[in-house]
Amino acid sequence: MLDSTPVRGNTALSRSEREAARDLPPPPGHPRFPLLDPLRALAAISVLLVHAAILSGGFDYRFKELFGHLDIGVPFFFLLSGFLLYRPMLASRIIGLPGQRVRDYARNRFFRIFPLYWVVLTLTAIAPGMYGAFTGNWWVYYGLLQNFPIYTPEGNCVDGIFRCTIPPSWTLAMEVFFYLVLPFFAIGMAWLRTRFGRGGNGFFARWVVVELVVLLALSGVSFWIQSSPPVTDLHTWLFFSPLGRAWWFGLGMFLAVVSVRGQEMDRLPSLARFARDHAGWFWLTAAGLYLVGTYVLFDPGPALAAPAGDSREYLWQYGYFGLISLLVLAPAVFARFDRGMASRFLAHPLLVRLGLISYGIFLWHYPVMVLMIDLGIFDLAPGAKFIFLATSTLIVSVLLSAVTFRLVEKPLMEWSRSRSKRKAAIPG
Repeated sequence: MLDSTPVRGNTALSRSEREAARDLPPPPGHPRFPLLDPLRALAAISVLLVHAAILSGGFDYRFKELFGHLDIGVPFFFLLSGFLLYRPMLASRIIGLPGQRVRDYARNRFFRIFPLYWVVLTLTAIAPGMYGAFTGNWWVYYGLLQNFPIYTPEGNCVDGIFRCTIPPSWTLAMEVFFYLVLPFFAIGMAWLRTRFGRGGNGFFARWVVVELVVLLALSGVSFWIQSSPPVTDLHTWLFFSPLGRAWWFGLGMFLAVVSVRGQEMDRLPSLARFARDHAGWFWLTAAGLYLVGTYVLFDPGPALAAPAGDSREYLWQYGYFGLISLLVLAPAVFARFDRGMASRFLAHPLLVRLGLISYGIFLWHYPVMVLMIDLGIFDLAPGAKFIFLATSTLIVSVLLSAVTFRLVEKPLMEWSRSRSKRKAAIPG
């Protein structure tokens, strides 16, 4: 068993890491990747910072370059989902690890996403009064369907979109879409591997080649979909579908292929070993490329949601920030969690605990930011709007996320997992 892939035992983990492994475990019988928790926290904070820059006017002065593209947290989340969700499905087929029934997968995903989302959506409709949850279109927002042309937006969801429900949830809607189609994709890939994936030596076994060819083809289609703003209903569905972001999801799924193949061979391919042994250099390279992109290559300001100006530059950013996210994620997948300065930094208990509640931070931060503005946070220090807004929002969001994790997320996820265990024991 590869020591860079699973966690061999909780005895080597800190208390925070043991709590994270207990509260957010992988499917039974599958390895866990502890360095992904703190990276999830950093991605959530990066999204918070870019929104603080938007709402504080940070793009009009000194913060515009440094914080302008911290929406890179969005592609990172998509890579993370591609890796974490596809790897168990692939490993169960390739190396015989325990499989997960579709009903258990669907129930666990549902309770991971919707209950907390509904709580935050409802409470923030009361204060600070985010629009949409208590309107005739409530079913759209509670169903995470707002990306798609199935309704007519109204009120602040047309005239003041920054106060419409939870604005960052457009990415969550795409994640849920990915959850829905992934089992069907896995079934299709299993059929293709049966037909064309038998045989082969070394890392590039035929099943690996089949996986990579399909992922590359889907990524190419996604670039074509993203090459222009969506103007028709069909294009809108594709644009906000997993196929429309297949480059980002596919990079994470590519790492799943590498990880499973390495476990099957009981040794990692050379590039994965290099990422494992030089994690710090990978992350420094990613930081350097980010700074080059924000200060040299691209205009300031977030642009990864949809083309806001030059479609060609948007397409370059779509590819460029996906690669940076890959450089960040790969070492965390393959690195030894207890070795190296970079890995030890990520294993800090504070980052691990923030990773555990990062979904709450993602949901709470934007309405909290609006509330801070309504309460007059900018009047406290007109010359430091961004700093005051970002700091106060982070503190309040972390507190709220910790509370809702204990009261909402954790008990419901534990109940869902217990149902999976009981049903798995029933024959047939």
